[in-house]
Amino acid sequence: ITIGPIRVQRQEAAATAAAAVRAQLHNGHSNMSDTCGSKVIEFYQDSVVLITGASGFLGKVLLEKLLRCLEARKIYVLIRRKRDYSAQMRLEQILKSMLFDRVRNETKAAKALFDKIEAVEVNFERDDLGLEPALRDRLRQEVEVAFNLLASVNFNEALDQALETNVECTRRVLNLLSGARRIKSVIHVSTFYSNCNRTLIEEKIYDDIGFGGYDNIKSTFAKLQDDHKQFLSPVVLGTFPNSYTFSKKCAEVVVRDKFGHLPIGIFRPPIVTSSYREPVPGWVDNFNGPSGMVVPLSQGLYSAALLDPKKKPFIVPVDFCVNALLVCAYDVSKSSVTKSIPVYNYTDDCNLWTWDQVINGFFSGLGPIRKLVAKYFTGTITVNPVRYAICKRIMMFQAFCLDLIRTFTGKEKIKAAAGDGARMQRLFSKMVTLSEVLRFFCLNDWKMTNANIRRISDEMSPLEAELFPLDIRKIDWTEYYRNFVPGVIKYAVQPRSPRSPSIAERKLKESKVRETKKLNSGLFYLLWSSVFIIALKIFKNLFNKV
Repeated sequence: ITIGPIRVQRQEAAATAAAAVRAQLHNGHSNMSDTCGSKVIEFYQDSVVLITGASGFLGKVLLEKLLRCLEARKIYVLIRRKRDYSAQMRLEQILKSMLFDRVRNETKAAKALFDKIEAVEVNFERDDLGLEPALRDRLRQEVEVAFNLLASVNFNEALDQALETNVECTRRVLNLLSGARRIKSVIHVSTFYSNCNRTLIEEKIYDDIGFGGYDNIKSTFAKLQDDHKQFLSPVVLGTFPNSYTFSKKCAEVVVRDKFGHLPIGIFRPPIVTSSYREPVPGWVDNFNGPSGMVVPLSQGLYSAALLDPKKKPFIVPVDFCVNALLVCAYDVSKSSVTKSIPVYNYTDDCNLWTWDQVINGFFSGLGPIRKLVAKYFTGTITVNPVRYAICKRIMMFQAFCLDLIRTFTGKEKIKAAAGDGARMQRLFSKMVTLSEVLRFFCLNDWKMTNANIRRISDEMSPLEAELFPLDIRKIDWTEYYRNFVPGVIKYAVQPRSPRSPSIAERKLKESKVRETKKLNSGLFYLLWSSVFIIALKIFKNLFNKV
């Protein structure tokens, strides 16, 4: 009789404790260890963390969560120099972004938190990572927890280049960590699709690479010329859709064969999209995956996608993914010596939406007029390659018309003089290319096991579940997709400048605003509605049964 009330009391107590912890987190983490009682937070208390890939989408959110919610003593961020930007300059640009506003605005002594981060400039192409011996020894002496998020997500990359970035660079980072004296946990971030040539993906490492294994492929490609590599690559890839997924599979095998002595686990996220709750709903900074699909629709423009509306994609919000990463690192640390490397498939086949439901969810985040236009006129979903080929032509014709309007308004001439002509055509061409490389994942679905993820979720206390929500089954997808398009517009299409703009930049921005107003004027919309949308309606009627 008393079980129900007791459970309610415990849940209320956990919620109260979580609120107290969050208040302490926002006020500078004072005396957290005395009131928290979370084993996950205690694990990161006064720890030294190393992150690779912190300049990426997932890495930025991981860094923000570590700063805002955990009390790490030091965070080393391994960043390569990019053109004229040093590692420190790139880190400063990351920390100035909107993503870190909560750290700045809600946390006392925010500067002290940012000072915990140290940018380490590295050259991942060198075996020693380009580190000075003293710095290398310091990292090995101090680092306790490491997250390897380093990866190239260019699906069209040449196979040898993908193997270099996703396998060899990972090997060099793990070689560094092999000498770490205080290492407690290492998480290598792979992808759920590293074994997408299978219909059932379990939480284990598959070593069926073929061709004598990764080392043989590596040595063979090292002896070939570029044209021979290009000829041999499709044979090596076999049923894999691209070099990215194959290289991530090879990296998992290398982790198992070369670094099984480390306290290491492999984390496999699927399609990672905008945030659900933290630090703000809908945050995203790129146009990869579904984000790129919704941009034209959000602007009242035509967009087409080659996907099967009946298939169910594995999609996870980035903040839930980061929470799972943090908890998995703690789980790995509980047993420093394991018989096999734990693999975490961060997916779940419960509460999944079909692509058709996902697209309709995107529509719900549009305004009433644009929602109507997108649903019945400017949005096309098809599994037919012939129909999609025609849709691509329409999209590119649309881009041509937009560039033509820019020319009439005098903007395209200025851009052309600056080497930025035909901007919309290049933008739409990039979007079409992105859609085509994702077609394999949009036309197929998979079965999976996720016993490890469910286990760590079940083992979490109510307090930890409140602080590190990771159970995908509890996501309100209706709310999530309603915030998806507004988030893309706010944070990716119209992001705030991370620094005070110069006079020239302000003038350029004002010019872009005036241009946008012209493109979205009533006259333009009337012309678009009366000519292009009618043509689309006729097109959709003609091919409705194709």
